[in-house]
This record gives sequence, structure tokens and C-alpha cells, in this order.
Amino acid sequence: MPALLFLHSLLGVVLLVAVLGLALGGVRGFFRPLPALFYRVLRGAAWVAILQVVLGFLLLWAGLRPKDGLHLLYGLLLAAGLHYLGGLEPGGWFHRGLKDPPRRPEVFVALGLLFAVGLVLRVYFTGR
Repeated sequence: MPALLFLHSLLGVVLLVAVLGLALGGVRGFFRPLPALFYRVLRGAAWVAILQVVLGFLLLWAGLRPKDGLHLLYGLLLAAGLHYLGGLEPGGWFHRGLKDPPRRPEVFVALGLLFAVGLVLRVYFTGR
């Protein structure tokens, strides 16, 4: 149990730093297309967030609860949001599935990442 709690905490810090870094890099999307490497890192951060949610629910089922129950909701929302933002890459799974995909998905990715910064901060501070 302590190992799961430590891993959950460690991944939380990694996710906090990653989302802040991605948001700073994503601001370029307002002005020009984002490189494929950016989307790969974004999808990696999304998988870290998904693993974080799975670990969080394992800890919940083991009897450890966060200080605030909204921590779980914020975590789910962050993981889903990052997953969809990673799919907005031109040719990505979400971009292909849209009826009318945006011509400049980078703008939506940049805006979504700025929103994700607020979410990751809420997740981090409601879980402590």
C-alpha cells in the first residue's frame, strides 16, 4: 500500500511539471503548427494521467480517501481532457473522427492545455 501511495504521489508531481511545460510549449500553437514530437509528449502525459486515475481508484478501494472528494472528479477530467487533446493532432484519432475538423487544431490544443493547468493545480491541491 505505501508503494502505491508513493507512486501515485510521484506521478502527480511528474504530471504537474509535464502539464505546465506542455502549456508553455503549447502557446506556440496560437501562432504556428505544433510539431509531432509535441503531440507524442502530450499523449504520454495523457497516459500518465490515466495511470494516475487507476492508481487513485485502487487507493480509494483500499480505503484511502483524498482530503476532498472533488480530487477524483478533477483527476478524471484532466485525464480525459489530455487524452482528447492528444488526439487532435492532424491525422490523429480524434481529429479524424470529427465531422468538420478544425483547420487550426493547435489553437484548441493551446487553449485546452491552459485549462489543463488549472485542472492539474486543482487535482494536486485537493488531494493533499
